[in-house]
Amino acid sequence: MYKVYRFLSGFAFLASVATAQAQNLGNSPYSATGVGDINESTGSVRSFGMGNVGVGTPASAYINSSNPALLYYNNRVTFEMGIGGQAKQLSDEVGKQRDADGSLNYLGLALPLSKRWSTAIGLRPFSTVNYEYVSEGAVNGDPSTKIVNSYTGNGNLSEVFFGHGIRVAKRLNIGVSASYLFGAVERESTAQLVNESDVSLSAERLVISERSNYNGLLFKGALAYRQPLSKKWSLNVGTVYTLGNDLTTKRRTVQERRLASDLVLSRNYLGDSITTTTHLPQGIQFGLSVDNGQSLVVGADFSAQKWSDYKSGLSTEKLADSYRVAVGAEYIPNPASINSYFQRIGYRAGFGIGKTPLELNGKQVNDVSLHWGFTLPIGGSPRPPEYTQSLLNLGFAIGRRSNGESSTLQEKYFRIQLGFSLNSNWFIKPKID
Repeated sequence: MYKVYRFLSGFAFLASVATAQAQNLGNSPYSATGVGDINESTGSVRSFGMGNVGVGTPASAYINSSNPALLYYNNRVTFEMGIGGQAKQLSDEVGKQRDADGSLNYLGLALPLSKRWSTAIGLRPFSTVNYEYVSEGAVNGDPSTKIVNSYTGNGNLSEVFFGHGIRVAKRLNIGVSASYLFGAVERESTAQLVNESDVSLSAERLVISERSNYNGLLFKGALAYRQPLSKKWSLNVGTVYTLGNDLTTKRRTVQERRLASDLVLSRNYLGDSITTTTHLPQGIQFGLSVDNGQSLVVGADFSAQKWSDYKSGLSTEKLADSYRVAVGAEYIPNPASINSYFQRIGYRAGFGIGKTPLELNGKQVNDVSLHWGFTLPIGGSPRPPEYTQSLLNLGFAIGRRSNGESSTLQEKYFRIQLGFSLNSNWFIKPKID
């Protein structure tokens, strides 16, 4: 019982640290709309290394938060944590910019409650806002004066999820998941007239600051089915439906006139703690895989979300429906090998392509990525009476986001995830020889 208490206490502490450290993955103008960049990597580092494939790929050593119905296969207590980092290059017809950052990425704890029922709790990023860019334009009738607009945004939404996977019939599982979304986003836009011959005109700027606090619930329903194809091979099919939901949004908007020294000349509250709602749309995911139960799994996922139904208070911004297709595979030469450590290393690779909710110049932004990764077992091979297995997981991805036009904004990125997974049977009765 002491071991259970120690792990739960450690999980609560790490969760508080993760909440305090907002996910920040470098400047991305693509995060300026909606609630920001939506986290596509909702599974473990294993899923990330396979191209974020996970809706139809069961695994007992990892927490599958992509499809709660697959939590049924967590027949041992499983604790996972991961950190993530990213380096990116932004470019357009004007120039290039490089950024890099990282943070604690996710935490999860799965518990088998019975032979037919397992549950999991966890914390992960839901979306991230982090951008900063500047635009310039001419003033009509005055060629010597230009207007400079700057835009910045920072913040994130986090997700605490509570999922269940239950075996309801032979080979058929159902799953449900409830999440609490919370976070704050701050945005600021600045307009300034610049005239080299009139310094006084350039000394003042108009600043509009907006802070939005979000909170609300998110629900998912899921199914998973496993069908043997032969003595060695099985087919897995899974689906997840995400209900549309409304987040309570409290928004505070302030308009200020400032000098170059940031001295405030005047302040006007355009909206002080106005409460509105932000509607997140429904989504659907399908996944399938084929595995031999030990060393090889090949899977594919499809996901779609109706972002054209997104609404946020008085905002008029429009988003487009998104979708994503991914394929991936995992190979472990001999998971039970005692003589060779390298036979127990897991190798993964995957590929993903899709369209994001954002449009530039009337064209939807594409996201294409190539993934790969490894699992390095820690310690000896798991066998009775310990039933304990520790895994170090590495995942990598390179990708590009653009609308296909070379003159518009393009983003090339390199992402890395590092995760730790611990599996243990805490409730085995000791045997006396």
